[in-house]
Amino acid sequence: MASGTSRRRTSDMKPTLDVLAIGRAGVDLYSLDYGKPIEEVRRFAKYVGGSPANTVVGGTRLGLRCALVSRVGDDELGSFVRDFLAAEGVDVSHLRKDSRRKTGIVFAEISPGRDGRFLFYRENAGDLFVTKADVPKGMVTSARLLLVTGTGLSREPSFGTNVRAAMVARGSSRVVVFNLDWRPSLWQADQEERTRRYREVLKLSNVVIGNANEYAAATGQDDVEGAISSIPGGDKKLFVVTRGDEGSEVRSEGRTRKAEGFRVPLLKGLGGGDGFLAGFLYGYLQGWPPQSAALFGNAVGAIVVMGHACSESMPRLSRVVGFLRKNGYAFSHDAGPSKR
Repeated sequence: MASGTSRRRTSDMKPTLDVLAIGRAGVDLYSLDYGKPIEEVRRFAKYVGGSPANTVVGGTRLGLRCALVSRVGDDELGSFVRDFLAAEGVDVSHLRKDSRRKTGIVFAEISPGRDGRFLFYRENAGDLFVTKADVPKGMVTSARLLLVTGTGLSREPSFGTNVRAAMVARGSSRVVVFNLDWRPSLWQADQEERTRRYREVLKLSNVVIGNANEYAAATGQDDVEGAISSIPGGDKKLFVVTRGDEGSEVRSEGRTRKAEGFRVPLLKGLGGGDGFLAGFLYGYLQGWPPQSAALFGNAVGAIVVMGHACSESMPRLSRVVGFLRKNGYAFSHDAGPSKR
């Protein structure tokens, strides 16, 4: 090493990314025949989807620097996903096209005013085959925050890849956010094995986000209170519980703070949680109080469920601010939304 220089610790290096996400990136096919069951639908619109992909699009549109680690098929659908994300400004340098895998597809009903059914076609889906080599240590430490999801734990090698990335992030003083993301049809493991895998990542997480059913599925407990009390090191974590248009809660150090929800004309429920996550991460990384970040996330989620797409319905910052002001909230870039 040259004289007069010293080796800097990785954790001291200035991050070049805000959010690094690992996991699902695929194609959403959403019905254009409103109110009809999937078996009767003839027309669909095609979008990029998958919770991590939606979240990084939402984060990027709000102004965060986001990257996605995933795999898609080496075909036209894979190109569609990668090209869209790149055009949105997402770093796709570690989104691989894999000739042995497929790009996952979701078909969904659109029934205004209520949640419609959806079907996953994810046999041999590329995002579950991300390896440790796909997520080099330098990529993890280049981000302020690592986002992992429950679906990424549903099989190997994705499970081991997510655990190692979370270990690297924690060892480098980065924040690990765990989106519980429970999709029962995507799991083959029994409850004992599922709980074990969730527990591995819960131990490494700083922030845990999910709805009541997801907390129960992740821990094997009957309710949110039992779930949170069962999580190792819970007194040092921030827990966020989402409740749709009823709002959300942030829990830490034994205290619960509620963030108001927004009742809007519901076109589809899909994507609302991803919108919340993008908005919450934006506020969290701005240093806002968690309750303010959750309120901002509620607003983003409300906007998304009014649109037909998930990824393409993610709003930009100016639209969220306008929505908040219309609903009686002032907005400060330094502190987030507050009641007028």
